[in-house]
Amino acid sequence: MSQFHITSDTTEDTFDSTESLPEAIRIAREVTKNGQSGETVCIEYKGKNIWQFILMPNGEVTEKALA
Repeated sequence: MSQFHITSDTTEDTFDSTESLPEAIRIAREVTKNGQSGETVCIEYKGKNIWQFILMPNGEVTEKALA
């Protein structure tokens, strides 16, 4: 069972899951880059958001650790 889930805060969709935090970060960055400006993508661990990614209007992805 995967521990890290990549989800959209906007739509509550789950994009992918993985056992590795570095892999989850890589996937979340890619999902964010392919999304809409302002959309928030998070990495969940044990039901809590621990990392957040946002696509800025200039195409830059910002991220921050929440835990």
